[in-house]
Amino acid sequence: MVKQYLLASLLGFLILVPTTTLAHCDCPGLREVIGEYTTVEVTRYRGGLTSVEEAEQHVGESAKVFESEFSLWEEVRYEAPSYEVVCHSVPQEEGDVPRPSERWGNFYGFGVDREVIEVLHVIPSKDEGPRYVFEIVGDELWAFLDGWFYRMKREPKIDGGAS
Repeated sequence: MVKQYLLASLLGFLILVPTTTLAHCDCPGLREVIGEYTTVEVTRYRGGLTSVEEAEQHVGESAKVFESEFSLWEEVRYEAPSYEVVCHSVPQEEGDVPRPSERWGNFYGFGVDREVIEVLHVIPSKDEGPRYVFEIVGDELWAFLDGWFYRMKREPKIDGGAS
């Protein structure tokens, strides 16, 4: 009887919990993500209200991810934000369409060879503005904003820099 209960509980858990929460990976720690990133590429991946000129003006602009501060292109600045790094497994079944909340860059043709999507969530400490979500790909952050894909490359770390 106990074995049946345990088996039923385990099966229920596996059915009810999204597979993204069971992703098997070595998620990077926040310390591995901390740094300054420069936007090096902008590509349209779907429709949006941002014009080509507005999107392309961000090439060469920076994003800063530090414990004491987050900033994006001199337009957004959060003091003492919270960060969360999460790993999501990529469904491998042909024809398996993810829910809108699970559509990462691979859904739109970016980084399709990944088995795990590593994601950085930026949460303002006050009502300073919206939350931001970036995909972590090696030494890059990828942002998908208003129909545009922004690829940001990490700048070399300088000893004694901000943290």
